[in-house]
Amino acid sequence: MPPRPRTQRLVSLTAVFAVISLWSQTGCRPTPGAVIYQPPIDTVMMSERVPQDVRRLAVWYPRSSEQEVTYGYSRLEQATFQLKKQRSWIKIVERRDIDRLTNEQRWQLSGRVEDDSVVRIGKWLGADSLVLFRIEGPTMRERMLARFYGRMPPFVVSSKIISVESGEVLYHDIVSAMAVPQSGEWGDYASDYELQPAMRTALDHALSVAIVHLNQSFR
Repeated sequence: MPPRPRTQRLVSLTAVFAVISLWSQTGCRPTPGAVIYQPPIDTVMMSERVPQDVRRLAVWYPRSSEQEVTYGYSRLEQATFQLKKQRSWIKIVERRDIDRLTNEQRWQLSGRVEDDSVVRIGKWLGADSLVLFRIEGPTMRERMLARFYGRMPPFVVSSKIISVESGEVLYHDIVSAMAVPQSGEWGDYASDYELQPAMRTALDHALSVAIVHLNQSFR
């Protein structure tokens, strides 16, 4: 059987902003305190449509001590459960089920877990596919350096769906959003606390685009 065709595309800023505008009109609102600017977005999406035979999904993402990143994973997991609105036959295995299994099997999963390790977990859970999420954002040190050098790394949200049976990547999406000072420059901010609104706005923007892409792939 020939491999599934894949397409790779760069989505223009105009198209992304249009999608976000439509998404925000459907009942979702920006986080309180967010300003009305749009942080720069860069996005690459592969495999536009997830096959119809995907029926039992397990959701996995790495543990994090960062409050913002934990919040982001929660949004992505909730978005996965919303996929049932488009495909009512889909069943979702929750993250806590995976945690219990990995503890019982003594599998230590790092943030950069290998695909084949996750596939093994999917087989134990009886899932046919796994949804993997990963969020990377500016560390405390990088945020501190940005106040001196004026350069802030972006938030990067990666989403991947892997077939448990074949190990094939059915869907892969990467979205990055660069935080922008809400006023002045990064050097004008006296503390990490003052950076938080700009950080949350950029993360929310990246998450929103990633969720729109995920929904589109299940239509």
